[in-house]
Amino acid sequence: MGWWRPGRRRRARGTERAAGRVTTRIAEAGSRIGAAPRPDFRARLRADLLEAHAAERRPAAEPPAERPEVRRPSPLVRLRPLAVFTVLLGVMFATGARAYDSVPGDILYPVKRAAEATVLRLAVSDAERAKREMTAARQRAAEAATLAGAAGPDRDRLITQALDDMARTTRAALSRVRRRADRPEGEEVQRFAREQRTMVEPLLPKLDRENRDKATRYLTYIDTFATPVQ
Repeated sequence: MGWWRPGRRRRARGTERAAGRVTTRIAEAGSRIGAAPRPDFRARLRADLLEAHAAERRPAAEPPAERPEVRRPSPLVRLRPLAVFTVLLGVMFATGARAYDSVPGDILYPVKRAAEATVLRLAVSDAERAKREMTAARQRAAEAATLAGAAGPDRDRLITQALDDMARTTRAALSRVRRRADRPEGEEVQRFAREQRTMVEPLLPKLDRENRDKATRYLTYIDTFATPVQ
């Protein structure tokens, strides 16, 4: 072939010789890489492996012989919340009892009336409200009796207050109840009227003229409910 000249053959042979030299160097490098590790590297590796093996076989560290003491609260500290709750409960109970027994003029009497007003508002029907209003009227009669047996500059004024509240509450209660002999409310109203007469009538000699007239009119009013309807 005319194009294959001696110059080109010489360049091809030079290229082959260069490729052979590269191949030889790569083979020498591969032999050096695949050779065994140096002795100092092997010594360090062996020491590390022995140390790791010894650490695995070493027993776990013992807990300290003396642990820091944990201070537990004293029984008094633990019982303090319960004691405070008990005291508060006792104070509330004593306050409620004193408020229930209070009469007009006492410090706790407004608490008593506020509680009664709350109970009246919680009534779910006219019949239930009438029963609670009759209970309140009984309370006013008992307060008037307590005040009539006491002495004080405001005695007559406080009795007037109790009698007025009693009459107003009684009228409110009885206006909600139908007076029919065949209904349970009729018997309850009759019993209420008799109890109120038993409470109020003995007070008449102890009252001044104004309060005596109030009590007398009240008795006349409830007497119309004390007898059964024909």
